Amino acid sequence: MKKAVMTIKRGFALILATAVTAVTLSGCGYASFDDYLKALGIKDPMEYDDIFEAASVEDIADVATAPEEVPAEEAEQEAEEISFDIGTLESSEEEAATVDLSQAEPADLSLEAKYKNASDADLDEDMKAARVAIGLTDEGIASLKKQQQGLYAYEHLTDAGKTLYVEMLTVMNTLSKDIIVSTTSDDAVELVFEYIMADHPEIFYVDGYQYTNYSVGDTITKISFTGNYLYDANEVERRQAQINDAVHLCLAGAPSSDDDYYLIKYVYEYLIANTEYDINAADNQNICSVFINGRSVCNGYAKAAQYLLNKMGVKCTLVTGTVNTKNNKGIRHAWNLVLCNNTYYYLDVTWGDASYQTVSGESADSMRLPEVNYDYLNVTTSEIMHNHTISDTVRMPVCNSMNDNFYVREDEYFTSSEMALVGDLFDRRYEDGSRNVTIKCATDSVYDSLFEELITNRRVFEFLQGDTSQVSYTTFEDTRTIIFWL
Repeated sequence: MKKAVMTIKRGFALILATAVTAVTLSGCGYASFDDYLKALGIKDPMEYDDIFEAASVEDIADVATAPEEVPAEEAEQEAEEISFDIGTLESSEEEAATVDLSQAEPADLSLEAKYKNASDADLDEDMKAARVAIGLTDEGIASLKKQQQGLYAYEHLTDAGKTLYVEMLTVMNTLSKDIIVSTTSDDAVELVFEYIMADHPEIFYVDGYQYTNYSVGDTITKISFTGNYLYDANEVERRQAQINDAVHLCLAGAPSSDDDYYLIKYVYEYLIANTEYDINAADNQNICSVFINGRSVCNGYAKAAQYLLNKMGVKCTLVTGTVNTKNNKGIRHAWNLVLCNNTYYYLDVTWGDASYQTVSGESADSMRLPEVNYDYLNVTTSEIMHNHTISDTVRMPVCNSMNDNFYVREDEYFTSSEMALVGDLFDRRYEDGSRNVTIKCATDSVYDSLFEELITNRRVFEFLQGDTSQVSYTTFEDTRTIIFWL
């Protein structure tokens, strides 16, 4: 009888978004956000090959086996480690999954036959004791499953998958190693790990996992799981204290409201004001980069938004996928799905922090940058998919409500090109002291009509106050947005 052990280490996928750099430009506008990036001289994202390139896979040696006649329970076990550092992945040609979740079967249904009770008799006493020591008893697992109820990814697993979820979560929460879990499938481990990371931004100290297959012949009899820990317990505690201080400071200024919209808007603006996009930031795949260093990339932004909103009682989960520019497709990216007033929307704080460049309508003007781009605050599936593609790691819903979209809530959303409504918006922005007037158009035809009237025919001057002979503006056709600077 043969028995072999294999340990596989898998790195968590690195995610990067495109940075926007401001330069002085002249002209009227751009056909798309991609054209804007190109005009600004943004580096080709693929120039960052040192970040995206996957590390080479170590040569795999033959798995050591015990002598033929030694009973399985007494066989000498050998472990072999295979390392994978996962970089960027090729984007799929298929459109993102936007299914009706109420009709969707659990994501792990096909793996049901691979789940196995981890308290079965084939566990030795040391294996059982290790589980008990971290609370993985029948009663403990039942309690842990209750605590996870309502988490987006968790709720899309079978009951057996939920058991594996809390087992792996507990292992990582306690920084434990080599704990037997209730599956004989490495595919189940991989899937559930991704679901845990989508639900739990507070796990900043894990960037992958390792597992050991215990086999008799060609049959896997059990699997042990270990998180790939970035820091020891003391360093985790030290960093958590710093995170707590930063989060407390943020929450202290949060609005007191039962309306989720104002909490989401606050977090969106707060993170943009207090975080600088930096592809070289330390810990940029976790919340340490935002809350401790104030510099991050998309994964850090998205996890920080999720962390804060969850603290405020607003349900939010991580969404992964890709974004496309004109010259490059399939750039890894992360953003959020948020439940605002019982309706789902997409939220991309990173792209809300993009720098918009001022351009002059009549002649060159000094550079002005809006503090926040609200094009990605509570948007629909159709809006986000103008330049984002959603991965199928965790199935996402079709978001089609505009009720709590930023522009709708702030009365900047135009479903017609009526000039009286434009005048009302300009009056409001002058009254509240805004630096700009932003017009978000519901359709291409409304955008085209307003562009022609306000810019081509120069009717914008009818709504400007004071002695004004020129105006600066920025337009983005892909998001149907027009910004006039006051």
